[in-house]
Amino acid sequence: MTLSNEAAYLYIYSKELAKVNKKLHKLSKDAEKEVKKHQKAKTVEQKLKHKIEHTKITGKIKELTTEHNKFVTTLKHHSIAFSHSLRKEHTL
Repeated sequence: MTLSNEAAYLYIYSKELAKVNKKLHKLSKDAEKEVKKHQKAKTVEQKLKHKIEHTKITGKIKELTTEHNKFVTTLKHHSIAFSHSLRKEHTL
């Protein structure tokens, strides 16, 4: 591919990776809040409720982590392709 195409891929995938990172950060904060609420809860029902919410959030985190890893691998691939096309066009 051309240098501009690889640069465009790098830009787009980095934006998508930033979105996923933002979601992961928010979900990890939510998971920590649920753990704190679980510890502060006095009744068994409340503890169970917060435990279930925590497991739901950690499931979402696992899904986003796999998506994050896919974006990282595609970014690595396009970064290598970008460096090859840069050498090809500009003979550094």
